[in-house]
Amino acid sequence: MGKNRVIESLSSLIGNTIVHKILIKETSKPESANHLEFEEIEYRSQAIKKGMLFNWNNDDIKLLKEEITKKIEQKFKNKYSGIEMPKEKLQEMIDEEINQVLRIKKSF
Repeated sequence: MGKNRVIESLSSLIGNTIVHKILIKETSKPESANHLEFEEIEYRSQAIKKGMLFNWNNDDIKLLKEEITKKIEQKFKNKYSGIEMPKEKLQEMIDEEINQVLRIKKSF
């Protein structure tokens, strides 16, 4: 699998991780929280495995952030339109998740 396909797949996994993280905080159904937490952990685990396939430079990470942002915004627009997330907070969550998944110590 080429790096561009991994970026596409990785952006979906990280995007889904973040969406589930947000949904855990926003859900009005406590019985859904356990399932959402499990899904968040599973998506993150898959993302970490996929992230270890390549070395990531600043351009790759910038492209990854753009793809993640698009996917999250699309998911909230189509599926969770009632949930609002400030763009600054969303970018902060994306940075944190990328740092965690790719084991990066600095922020981009």
